[in-house]
Amino acid sequence: MSIRTAAVIYLARGYDADHAERFRRFVASYRAHPAGHAHRLYVIFKGFADAAQRAAAEEIFDGVPFTAIDTDDLSFDLGAYADALRSVGEDHVCFLNTNAELNAPSWLAKLLRNLEMPGVGMVGATGSFESLRYINRLFPAFPNPHLRTNAFAMRREHAVALLGAYAIATKLDAFFAESGPDGLTRRVLALGLTCLIVGADGRGYAPPLWPISETSRQGAQANLLVHDNYTRGYEALGSGARAEVTLASWGRAIPATVIEA
Repeated sequence: MSIRTAAVIYLARGYDADHAERFRRFVASYRAHPAGHAHRLYVIFKGFADAAQRAAAEEIFDGVPFTAIDTDDLSFDLGAYADALRSVGEDHVCFLNTNAELNAPSWLAKLLRNLEMPGVGMVGATGSFESLRYINRLFPAFPNPHLRTNAFAMRREHAVALLGAYAIATKLDAFFAESGPDGLTRRVLALGLTCLIVGADGRGYAPPLWPISETSRQGAQANLLVHDNYTRGYEALGSGARAEVTLASWGRAIPATVIEA
């Protein structure tokens, strides 16, 4: 692989009451699953009630080498990533949100190997065809292919150009940035580049193959590279509810014999 040291940016947001448990889950998975590629870990700290809470959060990362970046809590994840890029010099960047839980060895190497393939502009661990038109009619109709921004990687030049262009002040703004008509995936595609879902098997799946990648909201999610609250929530559902969310995400139901109740 031609990439030298990459940047891994983890967002440690302290707004939610259970933030410490989310950080611990990430740190445990980071220790359990070697990245498989040289990298520098950056941790964005934002949204803490006071300095004591912020200091307690940093203690959770004790023993894990990282560079701290502090930002305000005025924007959502993509805004924090754009701010953090001012402190990052590496040419390739992997972004992990607060709920990210690494789920396979060599997770970073697998993402970067696919990002380096000709014509690829962004890679991610999960994606969806879902349309949020039921929330706002401006969202593209189904199928609406988009990588989810829980765990994704880009070249720094593209991240700087694309992430910083969003003004995200509300949750709806965040939804539009991810899957709206001018969402991140669509901006990458407009550059003449494609977006791949990368599975735990290391394979990069082009958009037509996303629904059979065995990743998010599909069967037992056996090929997930990175878990988050979205994928863990799916696992907590019964078979009927799983079939419903699979249909919303991919336009097809999974046979009941495949789904574990």
